[in-house]
Amino acid sequence: MVGRPKTRAEALDRQAIIAAALLLARKGLASLTMRSLSDELQVSVGALYKHVSGRDELLDLVVDHVLDWAPDVTADTGDGWSALRAQVLGIQDMMDRFPGLDDAVIARSPRSPTSKRMRRDGMAALQQGGLTVDEAHRVYRAVTWLWLGSRAALEGRRRRQADIDTFTEALDILIAGLRHHIDLSRKELTG
Repeated sequence: MVGRPKTRAEALDRQAIIAAALLLARKGLASLTMRSLSDELQVSVGALYKHVSGRDELLDLVVDHVLDWAPDVTADTGDGWSALRAQVLGIQDMMDRFPGLDDAVIARSPRSPTSKRMRRDGMAALQQGGLTVDEAHRVYRAVTWLWLGSRAALEGRRRRQADIDTFTEALDILIAGLRHHIDLSRKELTG
């Protein structure tokens, strides 16, 4: 019956909203609407708006939540290069669990607080390993573009094992090339 209140057994909070949004997002971003989310949660759309201002904020929360599952990189990790590699492979694995979110992560990660923390921590780990701020920034940006580009190239489809293997090889080649380039640049400067 239209207008009839929906009943939910548990209290509604942001965590429940994010969990339900993740379930819906597995089908693709088009299936994640405030209406479909309210149906999934058995609440009115108005009840959702008490916790989330709209779909934009919902997507920001979901992207931050998903990115928060990526492995942490800290300055005391030891080898910043290996830590960065592990983080990127962890992001890829985590994104494989939610392939419907690729477009949202690509679009929203530049302004995501979690993404900014990841970048800050990754760059700090690289600097701890001896890179300058500029070198760490270039390395982090190059690796980020690789994983973001690889997700965009999938066009929403799931990665196959060949995709995973090719990405891992490309990441290793990129990291080795960046290390070599930085070493050469330093040798040229010192003469």
